[in-house]
Amino acid sequence: MNNFTRNEKSKDRIMESLVGENYHGLRLDIYLSRRFSYMSRTSWQKEITAGKLILNGSVILNVKKHVCSGDMIEYIAGEIIEPEVDSDFTVIFENENYLAVNKTGNLPVHPSGIFFRNTLVMLLEDQRGEKYYPVHRLDRETSGALLLGKNSAAASEVQKNFGKVGKEYLTIVRGNLKEGKFTVDTPIGPARDSLINKKREAYENGSESAITEFERISSTDLYSLVKASPVTGRMHQIRVHLKYAGYPIIGDKIYGDDETIYLDYIKSGDSDELAQRAGFTRCALHSHSFSFFDPFEKRKIKIIAGIPADMDLFLKNNNLE
Repeated sequence: MNNFTRNEKSKDRIMESLVGENYHGLRLDIYLSRRFSYMSRTSWQKEITAGKLILNGSVILNVKKHVCSGDMIEYIAGEIIEPEVDSDFTVIFENENYLAVNKTGNLPVHPSGIFFRNTLVMLLEDQRGEKYYPVHRLDRETSGALLLGKNSAAASEVQKNFGKVGKEYLTIVRGNLKEGKFTVDTPIGPARDSLINKKREAYENGSESAITEFERISSTDLYSLVKASPVTGRMHQIRVHLKYAGYPIIGDKIYGDDETIYLDYIKSGDSDELAQRAGFTRCALHSHSFSFFDPFEKRKIKIIAGIPADMDLFLKNNNLE
């Protein structure tokens, strides 16, 4: 568990985070500012000295305290004004144990960082009066098909083999891709020269093997519509491999041509000016389809999510239909 999650037992908004191995040995204030970049290091120091951080059950006031892998950190967040999201998701499949939605392109899946109530699982709980358990993950700006279990056991059953199912994404990239298919199998690791802590990069001695298959659907001189099929499931894999191939996704603030767009976004939030610099209002990546085996109904089910209106409009305006 690497994200802050909801603590149901408290009336306060208390968030929990389990320190991962890659953060072992960092100072507490540095860990918080790197892992949860919606607040600066200075802001986290103020939260620590105000007694709002609990380390392994005890309030911690020392900003210089070093964290260890496996440490449990609790943050008494109180009331935070959350950014607005696009909550207009639609249910595209449902049976006794599973629910699939077509997620909008500005909606976190679960509580993380500054987002808590404005997340898919919390909105579903509010609307339907029951909890849902995501089988897989999509980034906040990634739209499309997402599967959830109606109980933790159902979600776990599908998760066992979900990495092996066929997944297809649609994305719009910069550049004129040649007709046909190609594969990128360069490993992925932490970005070696970036101001963005969570940024990743493809290079020959990267720490994680990664394979993505691509197929051009249509192109103009400036843009291409591409189908992406990840064989492995690494974080940001499609975005990183397209950046490596020389065809960054439009609207991608982290893996576009100018990473200062993301740094400005962290500092000041979204704006029309940032969208213009990035080329699109969000990362133009859409989870188009996947199949999974329902262990209860003993059958294979395919989920398809139609392309969202924002990407569809861009395709029409740029003759990429």
